[in-house]
Amino acid sequence: MNKVTRVSEQKGMRPLLKSISPGEHVKLRDDTLRHVRPREWIFKRVEDDGTILLVHESGGFGWNVKIDQIDWEAYQKERGEK
Repeated sequence: MNKVTRVSEQKGMRPLLKSISPGEHVKLRDDTLRHVRPREWIFKRVEDDGTILLVHESGGFGWNVKIDQIDWEAYQKERGEK
């Protein structure tokens, strides 16, 4: 994926960030961070630098991901929006 495509995708995802609430489950995209298990995380918040803080179900650890590393299609299907 080239940079122009990724930037335009990110702009399309930004409205989703306004609709998501802390505590909702999101999944990582299949084609990104393949070494990371589990694939499902809990949305915590959007950081000042634009990354998204995700936490594990246990609450014991979390990490920041980029907006395009989340499977937004799966999120929309789960919510019944698509």
